[in-house]
Amino acid sequence: MKVVYAREGGLFPQVAETEATTADLPIDLQKLAAAVLAEPGSYTSRSANSNLRDGYQYRLTLQEGSKRANLTFDDSSLPAAIQPLVHFLQQRTGKP
Repeated sequence: MKVVYAREGGLFPQVAETEATTADLPIDLQKLAAAVLAEPGSYTSRSANSNLRDGYQYRLTLQEGSKRANLTFDDSSLPAAIQPLVHFLQQRTGKP
């Protein structure tokens, strides 16, 4: 499975991106990525803050064969269940 991650925004707008395969992820995050791809609706944001300033927006794309899930969150709508995957991928970007 291919995983593409991007974080945009911040006080001084910047973009941090990385791409990985599930083989690059720890076992627990491999399982999480598979669960997200299987049922992306379970991980969609429930609400977004349109007034969020200086915050980040996160984009996560998971693809395996013809199956694809595209998810977008901001700081206030990032589900707790997704945070470990987002934190791992953010570290891979090499940006704080």
